[in-house]
Parts: sequence; C-alpha cells; structure tokens
Amino acid sequence: MSANTPASSQPSQPARPSRSATPASREDRVGQESKGFYAFAKLVVRLIIPLLARLRVVGLENVPASGPVILAQNHIAWVDIPLASLKVPRVSHYMAKIELFGLPVLGGIMRLLGAFPVRRGEGDRESLRISERLLAQGKVLVIFPEGHRSGGQLIQAHPGTSLIALRTGAPIVPVAISGTENVFKRFRPLVTVSYGKPFHLETSGPRRTRDDLARNTDHIMYHIAELLPPEYRGEYALPPAES
Repeated sequence: MSANTPASSQPSQPARPSRSATPASREDRVGQESKGFYAFAKLVVRLIIPLLARLRVVGLENVPASGPVILAQNHIAWVDIPLASLKVPRVSHYMAKIELFGLPVLGGIMRLLGAFPVRRGEGDRESLRISERLLAQGKVLVIFPEGHRSGGQLIQAHPGTSLIALRTGAPIVPVAISGTENVFKRFRPLVTVSYGKPFHLETSGPRRTRDDLARNTDHIMYHIAELLPPEYRGEYALPPAES
C-alpha cells in the first residue's frame, strides 16, 4: 500500500473477550451473595427461630467487625446452619457439601446466600481457592470442621479448616452450639450459641506439615469444646496434655 492510499473508512470492531475470560469471571462469582436475598432470608429466619427454640447468644462481641475471619462451629443438626451467623451483623459465607447444590430449589437458594460447594473426603482445590479468595476480600467464612452432623457429642474433625487458616493467616473464632438436637422434639428448647475469642494458628517450622495440620485441627476443636457443656465434648473431652 502506498503512503497516499486512504485508510479504510469502516469503523474498527471492538475486541471480543477471549473465551478464557468468561469462565474466570463466572468462577469469581461463586460465593458471591445476592445482598437483597440474603437480607430477606435472614429476616425470615429471625422470625421463625423464636417459634422453634429459645435462642441464647454468648460472646458475639468476639466476632471481628471487619476483616477476614473463620467461624469454626460444631455441627449437631441441620438447624445449626442458619444459627451459626444469625446474630452476626456481617454477611457470612458457608462451605457446604456439593450434593446440596444439585437440589433444584435448595441449590439455588444456597448460591444466592453466597454458599459454595465442597467435595467431602477429597482434596478439593476449588473450594480451597474460593475460601482463600473470600478471606482475601475480608469476608466471614463459616466452616463445620467435623464435616457432617454429629447428633450431639463432638466427633473427629477433618484438617480442612486448619489448612485454610494456615494458608490465609485468617483468625479463627470458635463457635459452640448446643441444644439443637432437641428442636422438633421438645417445645421451644433452649439453644445456646457461644463465640470464643479469636486466635491464630501456627506451624512448628518454616514449612507446613501433616503433623501441623493434625495438631492445629485438635487445637480448633478443643477451643470449641471449652465453650460447650461437658456432655457435648465427646472426642475432645480432655486437652492433649491431660489425655
């Protein structure tokens, strides 16, 4: 083309986003709540719970008002799930078993609430990545270290909570719930939710080891056990030095 040839008069087409950009943006929305729906759902639960139980909350001031934090709670019954953060004045994001997200109605509700799936019993890197992203954004993450309902007494916990806490440096607030095993069995039983003081986990050396994960997992659970009545402590009735 010579220097005197006029440039094309057709307008240039805007660049199309790459195919790889779209999936990335969708992945980043996993764990993102609908603020309006979250507020509505919380209001509904606040209205229903007094009909089912007498709720007593202890130590709520121990939950930081801002910044990343992991709420690590024992898990007795399904009613525990909304009670973990019902009184917490911040949006809380739940890690929940992936099977629940396959249910047509419940799965959609959980996504709107900012929950995200985890494959239990596997090294789920995707749920780990989402947890790290949410905590890096200064969010509240709710995890049940036991992995499933215990029915009452504490059972052996999984190392996922300690792994996330060590990788992110986020503080952990132990949360102990008791009395939910009696909901629907008795008329408005007393349910207590206790929040302990936040703490950080540490490794024994410059590198994180399996022993570090096991030791810190026990550390988390003994913090929870301290907040529970003795009859609920189960596997964690005695601290390591006394067992």
